[in-house]
Amino acid sequence: MHSRRPTSRFRMGSALVAAASAVVLLAGCTSAPAEGGGGSAGGEDGKFVIGFQQPLGGQAWREMGLASLQALANSPEYVDKVELKIVRTDDNDAAQQNAAMQNLIADGVDLILFDPASSSGADPAIAQATAQGIPVIANGGPYESEDVYTVSTDWASAGTIGAEWLLENLTDNKDVAVLEGLAGVPLNEGSMPGVIEALEAGGASVVAQDTNGWNEATAQESMANILRSNPDIGGVYSFLTGGQGVAEAYKAAGVPFVPTVGGSGYNGEACALVEYGPEGYSGNMIFGQPAIYAKGLEQAVKLLDGEEIEREQFFPPLEITTENAADYCLEDRPANFQLGYDFPGLDLKLEDVMEYYSGS
Repeated sequence: MHSRRPTSRFRMGSALVAAASAVVLLAGCTSAPAEGGGGSAGGEDGKFVIGFQQPLGGQAWREMGLASLQALANSPEYVDKVELKIVRTDDNDAAQQNAAMQNLIADGVDLILFDPASSSGADPAIAQATAQGIPVIANGGPYESEDVYTVSTDWASAGTIGAEWLLENLTDNKDVAVLEGLAGVPLNEGSMPGVIEALEAGGASVVAQDTNGWNEATAQESMANILRSNPDIGGVYSFLTGGQGVAEAYKAAGVPFVPTVGGSGYNGEACALVEYGPEGYSGNMIFGQPAIYAKGLEQAVKLLDGEEIEREQFFPPLEITTENAADYCLEDRPANFQLGYDFPGLDLKLEDVMEYYSGS
């Protein structure tokens, strides 16, 4: 784990709109209240009421994150202490997120966890929570506020880790193709310039660029288009998705595999390394574990129990490589099944998490 200040490259503005489309999911439990703590423990049977705000549903990563969060909340260690209020809004809209967080405050929660839609759009809600003594934890990504705790993947290093790996694994051919993630999203816009800079500083030449849209099918299509005009590149960098799609594009084109960086964390990435490894496919799939949401809950309960926690907690991304892919590939799960359901120190079991997972 690393503790450091996030940089301003995650900054994104937002327009003010109503949060009328919010969906609320309750994960309540029963039993006795916990002793001590910094919150009012005013939930059912005296439990800590913890709100979780998620600004974009439907993605496998976020669905698995929610499942791991709920699995931990309903585990023997937490079931008697926690009542969750999960509120989901649409389209990564910062204004909707802010309004939803203000609604959680009005509902009387003891603490708010939120996956930031932007780096500053929830400032009014955070100011209101701070004035009322309600702790707020940015969970999943960083947030630029001295009043917010952070429990997040170290996204700032995820891009450069992949660039460094690719540079180390290139042969004499230094020409590379780059697939960015989803244009306009702060994580993508803040990371990609550093990726390009690192690749070029390391001697690589970026000869083709496109997008993976954070979707394996899009990654495959984009890579297939690149291979039609650039079949002789020496490596591929695809930001936070693409380890399976790139491999399938190469296989379909009949072109020898090259070192590839991906990172959706989908089962298909790990299994592609296992399947095509004997044919020369090598890669490093770098992604943040969705169970960072559950880690946030662990830290929230500690805080409410009166313990001190580090204000800024940044955890290294997970790397699935040719060497360890067999440990992650689940042959009985579909390609788009999201890995990363557990987190170091939490010991979440797949069968328990799957009770709450709504993805494939």
